[in-house]
Amino acid sequence: MEETQNQSQGFSQGTSQPQENRVSFPTVGTEKKNGGAKTLLIVGILVLIGILGYVIYKSASGKDNGTALTEPTPYQNMAAPDETVSPIASPTPTLAAADKTKVKIQVQNGTGITGEAAYLETLLKGLGYTNITVGNSPTQNATDTQVSYSSSVSSSVISEITAKLNTVYQSVKSVNSTSTAYDVVIITGLRKGATAKPTSTPTAAPTAIPTATPTPAP
Repeated sequence: MEETQNQSQGFSQGTSQPQENRVSFPTVGTEKKNGGAKTLLIVGILVLIGILGYVIYKSASGKDNGTALTEPTPYQNMAAPDETVSPIASPTPTLAAADKTKVKIQVQNGTGITGEAAYLETLLKGLGYTNITVGNSPTQNATDTQVSYSSSVSSSVISEITAKLNTVYQSVKSVNSTSTAYDVVIITGLRKGATAKPTSTPTAAPTAIPTATPTPAP
């Protein structure tokens, strides 16, 4: 009888112990779940902060790289000069055609030889001068070529025309300009190798021989 009671008591105690354990398990599990949620939340925040910091760092470093690329160093794309190559000489400036067409030139034939003024006109047009008039000089036995320039004529025009005259004529002399209508006045003389035009000697007029008048008969 006592054994039966003991067994029933033991059975009741055995059955009561699991009931106490079943009550305590949900409490412990809830605390673990709450702690895990907090941990996950903290980890998520830390990860988010890390991602934002990485993005900000990359954007800042990208701007720095772009600035470095757009600002070349002073020696970028510069090649050292080759000392062995001699510099190319700049061409001698030539007179513009528009400047030559504005120069007014008068050519006078001073030799009396036909075509001398037209010959010089052709030479000057070959240099680019187009505003030229020709005529005869009051003197028709000149041997020296005379040329005069106004103060408005440039030194380059003077040098070019004078050099051309020296290659054609025996003697070229520069005189003071007295013309107000022309920039350049040239009186031609003898060309190289030419001789003066011979002058014609005037022939004496025949003298009239007086004839005797007949005397009337007485």
